[in-house]
Amino acid sequence: MSASDEDKTHDHQHEHDESCDHEEGDDIVTLIDADGNEVDNYWLGLVELDEEQFALLCPVSEMDEDAEATNVYVYHYSEDEDGAESFEAVEDEELLARVQLAAEAMFAEGEEEEA
Repeated sequence: MSASDEDKTHDHQHEHDESCDHEEGDDIVTLIDADGNEVDNYWLGLVELDEEQFALLCPVSEMDEDAEATNVYVYHYSEDEDGAESFEAVEDEELLARVQLAAEAMFAEGEEEEA
């Protein structure tokens, strides 16, 4: 997992229901990169850590032919009182490592439930 320069402006479109109860890869989040280009990302999950939320996204262009994420980007995720979403790239390497551990545990738990 890594941070990204994509969302410096926090402009995005995100199509999903109000509860933000996503299924892996079912929703597309469109972020605006530093050059003003729209980048479509699959929503992979939401990790809660230390009372903060982190969105796990993978650019659509980076998914392999088996629908596996080749790169996962981590963003601080929040919603304001009007439901407007905000994505901010995580720059802190230590925080990224902690989010990665929490995400791996979350996905492992999900796989156990499916088995």
